Amino acid sequence: MQKLLERKATTKGGRNGYINQTLSGLEVRMAKPVEMGGMPNQYTNPEELFSMGYSACFASSIEYLLSMNKVKYDDISVTVSTALVPDGTEGFKFAVEIEASILGLDLKTATSYIEQAYQFCPYSKAIRGNVKVTIKP
Repeated sequence: MQKLLERKATTKGGRNGYINQTLSGLEVRMAKPVEMGGMPNQYTNPEELFSMGYSACFASSIEYLLSMNKVKYDDISVTVSTALVPDGTEGFKFAVEIEASILGLDLKTATSYIEQAYQFCPYSKAIRGNVKVTIKP
């Protein structure tokens, strides 16, 4: 398979660990959230990291589609909320809510591009059929 690009990261220590060895040199500390029995902290967790990656990918997908169609706009905003929910067995799964807006476009046109971005975005494709996703334009 031909790769357009590839990046990697290494996590050590699980929820109370850190992530590093990225191309950018970014190192991120993680800590178990209070909701899971952790102490109050300022560190991240896998759900927050998923939200960050998905929101960036979704916004980039909107940007790409608008650019390909030469549509002028003012700004793009995408907020992704990732919830960890019971999966009906002894495990968990994600439920995701996406709030997206494209400033400078009427609501109908913006909604159309947001829906197209959901079909186009690699994160959306990766989780389709496995994660409940709600989109709010």
